Amino acid sequence: MNPQFSRKLTGLGFWVDWNLQWVLDKQDLLKERQKDLKFLTEEEYWKLQIFFANVIQALGEHLKLRQQVIATATVYFKRFYARPSCAEEFGVVSNTRLISAATSVLKTRFSYAFPKEFPYRMNHILECEFYLLELMDCCLIVYHPYRPLLQYVQDMGQEDMLLPLAWRIVNDTYRTDLCLLYPPFMIALGKFCVGF
Repeated sequence: MNPQFSRKLTGLGFWVDWNLQWVLDKQDLLKERQKDLKFLTEEEYWKLQIFFANVIQALGEHLKLRQQVIATATVYFKRFYARPSCAEEFGVVSNTRLISAATSVLKTRFSYAFPKEFPYRMNHILECEFYLLELMDCCLIVYHPYRPLLQYVQDMGQEDMLLPLAWRIVNDTYRTDLCLLYPPFMIALGKFCVGF
């Protein structure tokens, strides 16, 4: 937990206790990432993060899910990989194999994500869910910047002009670590200022 935010937000009670356990300090996040940076350059690491966020986005759009559901899945992905390294989860994978896999996937427009037959049984999915729950400390509540952003825009009275741009900017933040480093209302305020 980031001590800077816990001091500033003590009056928020439940929100602070529950959600600030996932507002991480940048140095802690970088320390955890060092395990991955033994195998990947920082640029490759970020490309991989953006790639997986795009896969989640494409799959969510294909399933016609709301943006908030897609954003929640992306936050789960970020939380899952904030603690253990990718190398621990998937073993040592060479950079060339990662890049060639990403290239072939982009050529086929994510066709691998929508197979005709789903090769896994329900017990495989449940095992993965339990593993995910364990690594995320059973913390499935995710606060998003969308609600505070909407409130900021409504308070300004310029919904038609500001909201679409600011909303898209908030969507783009899920490709970064902002959802792990700052509370949602601060992200919303920052993106509101950028959109303004």
